[in-house]
Amino acid sequence: MHNHNDNAAEVDYLDQAAFISQISDAIKNSIPPKGIAINGYWGTGKTSALILLHKKLTGVLPTESYKNENKEIMTVWFEAWRYQNETQPIVALLQEIRKNFTIWNSFLDKSEKLSGILLQGVIGAFDEVLKNASGGFMSPSLGKIPKIAEKWEKDHYETPLTSQDLTKLMEEAIEKALGNNERKLVIFIDDLDRCMPETALKLLEGIKLYLNLKQCIIVFGMDQRQIENSLHIALKIKDNLNDSDDHAREYLEKICQDIFHLPIIDQTKKKNYLISLLRDLELNDYHIDELEKCLNVFDCLPANPRKIKSLANRLAFMLKRLENLTSDINKFHIQNLNRFHGILICVAIIYTFHRRLNEQLAKNPIYINHVIIFARKPLSNISDKMFEPMATIKPSMNEDTELPTNPSDSNVFRLHALLIELDTISIDEIKPLLNL
Repeated sequence: MHNHNDNAAEVDYLDQAAFISQISDAIKNSIPPKGIAINGYWGTGKTSALILLHKKLTGVLPTESYKNENKEIMTVWFEAWRYQNETQPIVALLQEIRKNFTIWNSFLDKSEKLSGILLQGVIGAFDEVLKNASGGFMSPSLGKIPKIAEKWEKDHYETPLTSQDLTKLMEEAIEKALGNNERKLVIFIDDLDRCMPETALKLLEGIKLYLNLKQCIIVFGMDQRQIENSLHIALKIKDNLNDSDDHAREYLEKICQDIFHLPIIDQTKKKNYLISLLRDLELNDYHIDELEKCLNVFDCLPANPRKIKSLANRLAFMLKRLENLTSDINKFHIQNLNRFHGILICVAIIYTFHRRLNEQLAKNPIYINHVIIFARKPLSNISDKMFEPMATIKPSMNEDTELPTNPSDSNVFRLHALLIELDTISIDEIKPLLNL
């Protein structure tokens, strides 16, 4: 049976066009150097937002950057976590930029292409910076053009370059490569928040040292909490800072002057996304329509696309198993089909997001009625041993009062209203679904 993988979406399933346009306009109107971040919790769609932003700026996906339709912007895509075991991750980023300049040059109109000598000068400048960034480990390879090599040796290798010299050298190289002072180099850095603290700090230090340049804009996809926590740890080790929380925040603010928070998706967008995922899996439209009706009324889903995708896979598995077992829904003693699909959603959500509670239901299906009691008034049950499987679950409601919760967190209990509507659930109603 087909199901969905965890690849980032290349289509705007969550209707974020206005948000993406806002950041695109900020990039186009910014005066580099500039750092911009798209902030969101893990799984909320940062990579998808970066992909859509790349497409908005260039007309193409990152994997097709050589077909860039916007000659005013050159882009580089860098997945930071892939290089977290590198001694100096900035070296890998500089190499990626260096490689992209050659691709960029081959794709420019004939009148704008750099000559072989100018292009070699650009590559030579990068080689020199790479040599410095790698601590001399990487040596420039200029021997193929003796005269150029000789000039670079004379100009740069006899005396070690200072940071100021390196910045000037990089700016000149990027200016030549872009061929126009108005053009911008936009570097997308994804998954920095998945790197080890020391790696994240090293990469940010390298960016600050080598890429704080007048035609350069860095766009990060990150969970700001995770990055600040990583910087807190790394700065504490590196500089022995007891107040490194503040230092971490200030450090990040120096790198990212503008931080855009991913919009929190509402009930309609969450529901539409789940339903679109289910329809992609060739399931029975009747069941999907019934699930959609239920989700139009009850807001049961986390505002996290990755978690919604996991739930879609679970629901798809259950529906396929249901079709294989029987075409007669009455075999499961369900008198009301709306009620059946409500129970189906409850079982799928508990299975996907609340493991301990699911284990308890697997042992004792009728325990679902204790879950309904918890749904009605959870705060009054905290000390009752009978409700221990719900001990780590965060309620989102207490009677008619909405409680503050993280909208993306899968451990938040969002079944209050649906379970209260169901009122009681018999063992004959729930047990067949638990066995799917």
